[in-house]
Amino acid sequence: MAPGSVATFSLYADLYARYRPSYPEELYGWLLPLCPGYQRAWDCATGSGQTAVRLGESFARVDATDISSTQLSVAEPHTQVYYRECPAEVTPFDDDCFDLVCVSQALHWFHHPSFWPEVQRVLKPGGIFAAWGYHHCVVTPEIDRACSVLWSIIEPFWSSRCQLLWDDFRSSGCPLPLLKAPCFTISNDWTLEHFLGFLNTTSASKLCKQALGENILDDACLRIARAWGLPSQTRRVELPLHLMVARKDMPRDFSVYG
Repeated sequence: MAPGSVATFSLYADLYARYRPSYPEELYGWLLPLCPGYQRAWDCATGSGQTAVRLGESFARVDATDISSTQLSVAEPHTQVYYRECPAEVTPFDDDCFDLVCVSQALHWFHHPSFWPEVQRVLKPGGIFAAWGYHHCVVTPEIDRACSVLWSIIEPFWSSRCQLLWDDFRSSGCPLPLLKAPCFTISNDWTLEHFLGFLNTTSASKLCKQALGENILDDACLRIARAWGLPSQTRRVELPLHLMVARKDMPRDFSVYG
């Protein structure tokens, strides 16, 4: 994983757990039937466990890993989810053990020459790999214009690695055969407090505050608040997802009957 990424995502881990969005049920409804079974899934770079907990409703066991002990300390518990601190590129898992390996909002941080062999090793024949993430959000034209001020301030603080996400993972180097995937969008009804919490916990916002001071985004947030209206009013916030899905090939002599 990229140097410095542990520190970046350990900052404000409790706020990250509170304000990160969950992913649409439509995504899981399309993705999970592709899996060869529901015995075991790996949620890689789980953060505070949003994806892992949802997978725990469908899989007998979910292994959820992250390199940040701080993030894992605030992860949501679930009876089917087993959290573990370890890097994405080197894991203790057995060969051919996962029906699904997924990465939410994190693939761009990995060392891909080491990560892809690990994915190929631990996926079962016919197993599914999926990566997804989001970038800009859409609310209303007036709020979006107010948000553009904040985006312009934090722009220099986005890691160049984020371009992989913004380009729909086209340069990821995934060695597995890709599957055609539909488009999905996160849609949440948020109050102003939740929306500002989300904006202030992006990696670029956190690094911007570290470099320029905790109050650097205050004026931009005031613009957004004026455009929002009553703080208690909920508004629909949409985040289009970037999605890549692939399947591990089955050997020609592989039989599902053993």
